Amino acid sequence: MPGGRSEAVDELVAKAGPRESALAQKLRRLIREALPGAEEVVKWGNPTYLVDGKPVAWILLYGDHVDLGFFQGSKLKSRRLEGTGKRLRHVKVRTSADVDEVEFSRLLREAVSVGRGPVNK
Repeated sequence: MPGGRSEAVDELVAKAGPRESALAQKLRRLIREALPGAEEVVKWGNPTYLVDGKPVAWILLYGDHVDLGFFQGSKLKSRRLEGTGKRLRHVKVRTSADVDEVEFSRLLREAVSVGRGPVNK
């Protein structure tokens, strides 16, 4: 459902621990606000956000933190990004205070812009 909540993602997030679930919900809200037309789906077993059918970002739930990841993250600039792969980068979120809404929103919008090129699905 473009721009809306996905029931499949609701179910996936609900299965996480309470802290990780709360962090994921905060990130979901931020993503919906930054990318109002994004489609929220479960892809590769994780909440994934598509814009114009192309994957832009994901949320990955771990036992001790949550990752906000970017499919074209190597093209983004931020001191918060981690990873050394060819394309993917992520930000580890361990507490609510780790969610930098201004920076994450900027990264999400930039990820859409740089992701308009070819992306492997």
